[in-house]
Amino acid sequence: MPDLMNREEVMPDMEKLNMYRRPVHRVDLSINMEKTGANIKRLIKASGYTVRDIMEITGLSTEQAVYKWFRGDSIPSTETQLILCKVLDLDITELLVIDGEFDFFCSPDPECDAA
Repeated sequence: MPDLMNREEVMPDMEKLNMYRRPVHRVDLSINMEKTGANIKRLIKASGYTVRDIMEITGLSTEQAVYKWFRGDSIPSTETQLILCKVLDLDITELLVIDGEFDFFCSPDPECDAA
């Protein structure tokens, strides 16, 4: 049998790790498709790109996919979202409209808790 560390040697390291652990709770987030579509439409229009430009940049075979985003009938795939963010010089949180709380994504930093 391999030589294992005894419990006393491991516990201080585990306690150190646990001081950064946050309580586990359900995170309710969802992408608001209608508002995201309106946001994508606004961002594309403000950028000066046309629907056909976006279609070509993202590799879509039809403009209808872009119009479906605008209406909130669908949202771009993850890869297409990343392309749009790159082309429009955005962060993903600026592209998508999220319903729910983002506190969950806060880093385990005391100053984060104060925000």
